[in-house]
Amino acid sequence: MKFKIINILFLVIFATSYTFANITDSLNSKYINYRNRLLNEWVIISSDVEQFGVNIPAVDRRLDKAGNISWVSWSDGNSNFNHWLGLLSTEYRLLKNNKQDYQETLSMLFYAMIALERLDLYSEYTLRKYHKTEPNKSDFELIKYPEDINGFLIRDDVSLGFWKQYYKHFNEEYGKYNKIKNGTNRYLSIFQKGVIPQQGMSQDNIVRMLQGLALVKKLVDDEDVSKIKVKFRNDFIPNYLKSKGIWQGNTISFKKWVDDLTDRLVRQCHQEYPQQRIVLKPKNEFKARPSQTRFGALFSSYWYIMNPVTNDLVAEGNGEDMGVWINSYGFGEAGKSITGNDIYHYDNSHKGLAAYVFKSILFKNLKILWLAGFPMPENFDDYMFRDLASISDINWNTKSYDLLFLLSDKRNKYTYEHCPLILVTLHNQKYQNIYKPGNQLYENDKIFYQQLLSFAPFSGPSSDTSRNDYHPYWSASSRLVWPNNEGNKSSTRHYEYVGMDYMFLYNLYRLVFEPNNYSLKDNTILKTKTISFYPSPELDDEEVEYFYLPPEK
Repeated sequence: MKFKIINILFLVIFATSYTFANITDSLNSKYINYRNRLLNEWVIISSDVEQFGVNIPAVDRRLDKAGNISWVSWSDGNSNFNHWLGLLSTEYRLLKNNKQDYQETLSMLFYAMIALERLDLYSEYTLRKYHKTEPNKSDFELIKYPEDINGFLIRDDVSLGFWKQYYKHFNEEYGKYNKIKNGTNRYLSIFQKGVIPQQGMSQDNIVRMLQGLALVKKLVDDEDVSKIKVKFRNDFIPNYLKSKGIWQGNTISFKKWVDDLTDRLVRQCHQEYPQQRIVLKPKNEFKARPSQTRFGALFSSYWYIMNPVTNDLVAEGNGEDMGVWINSYGFGEAGKSITGNDIYHYDNSHKGLAAYVFKSILFKNLKILWLAGFPMPENFDDYMFRDLASISDINWNTKSYDLLFLLSDKRNKYTYEHCPLILVTLHNQKYQNIYKPGNQLYENDKIFYQQLLSFAPFSGPSSDTSRNDYHPYWSASSRLVWPNNEGNKSSTRHYEYVGMDYMFLYNLYRLVFEPNNYSLKDNTILKTKTISFYPSPELDDEEVEYFYLPPEK
């Protein structure tokens, strides 16, 4: 009898292990397919790192009735760098820990970080050129070094020149010029002149970028980059990195690099004296604006985001609703957690009203002293609070584990499944005590993530409900940024999505639940197209502004 019971238990354990192994193999094959699809259809990986538009993935594309791609979009920047940095840093760590070749991943991560530097350095240049703020200066003189390396970034720099060279990579046609001839009808980027030309990053862009950078800081070691091909048009970026001790000899310190970028980004959200405060006045329709006087003000703060070229608020997510101030405690904690420097709580954002408001919204509880509190509406979408809290482990007190349970919320539209996995990855020494094999939440979550990842279509996320593998959970630009369990559906226009949300979440899943036996070896991987496949285009055939490359001295 005992022998039979032991045999039955062995078979159950073996069957369960075999099932998990099959699921993992299936999810890994899907990841490889997504990765190959991403590199061959959605991004230009280039060692010519200062060419505008390279090393930034697109996010969406629209299909016509015949199923051909009619439009490619880089979206609003909320998932591009967050997911790109997140999936590359996790892929790097998993490959390195499993003694796999990680040089390609390291190269793409190196290029992605330089793309951020390119945006930081040349964003003001493009705006000065567009707004003609200094008409008597040459293009090269519109670059101000090192002042322009300050954390102000436009959301992308996918230019008409970039599109002219690489549109075939995206399986597209070149298209017709728009009315002002700075783009075509076949692609969409923030860099195109439109309602908001060369739009600066809003606070949600910065929040999500900080989350991606936090993972780079945690997971990526100092690395020798001497074998990575890289070409600079100017020496500003390498000189800056060397001056900060980030690039020494052949070695890049990604941790120092992240610290420096974090410092710039957080400082961009706060204006220092003698800048004006942003003042909330009823007469301005309860929109806060920079003001020299606080007469008649309900509130004022130095927490807001400015465009340094136009000397005005950035177009969106700028703090006119006091949103940047409301998140100020989270920004300060994120800066401190990433860099280790407790210097980002400007205007005492670490105590008093700012900290209280942030925690009250995050935990949906307006506490009154230690006695009681009033619950806040559960349907408030607190995504920025969750992102910032996952970076810096924000609880009501430092010893609390409540944040993990809060972030594990499985409500339909407020899941943000990456946040709890990022929390336990960044703060593993604390949470490994309760989030480990055998723990009920851990075991339930493992199954939850397996099922969620298994729902993702092998061919890629889509809004086309006629596809056999369509699933509503994976039918948006990113379910991690815009979760929608009801699904995006359209009878007239079908959209396809890059799938970096799946890739990012899968790697987080592997780091937390199945860190061993990670490999990208698979016969289905195709060799990605080389840059030499796309010769430099002729750019003097039309009276248009290409912004193809930064000006050289």
